Amino acid sequence: MQDQESEQAMDFDANRFLQEAVNIDDLLLDQEFIKLPGQLAHYTANYAEAVRDYLMTKLNVETTRSRAHLRLRAEAELGNRKMTVADLDALVSTDQDYIAAAMDLIEADVARQKLRGIVDAVTAKKDMLQSLGAKLRAEMQGDPIVRNEQRKY
Repeated sequence: MQDQESEQAMDFDANRFLQEAVNIDDLLLDQEFIKLPGQLAHYTANYAEAVRDYLMTKLNVETTRSRAHLRLRAEAELGNRKMTVADLDALVSTDQDYIAAAMDLIEADVARQKLRGIVDAVTAKKDMLQSLGAKLRAEMQGDPIVRNEQRKY
């Protein structure tokens, strides 16, 4: 129970941090521009780790499947049982070690896709900041009130 509460608290903190990373305060564009490279680097590094974890888990699934295939074929040969390739594949697909490895792969893929989305969101934020900066510069050229408002921040 405590682990679940701790995990929910970490998810909440991560979601709050993510919300701060993708929100734009148009009155504090300078600060947003300053924070952006660090945010992008942070999430890109996390995404790279998630890709590594996914690929390692995928390798584990393949080796677990191969080991199960060899083990089950050897057991069938010891028992003098004849098996078709389809029968052996069906047994491998229901092997508990293989199922566990495949479930780990699903979890790794979900984590990878979540982080890909975050990197995409932070990259979109970069594009939005550039557009907002250009818009603000254009407004400041023609409106002294906007210029004075921006000087306050």
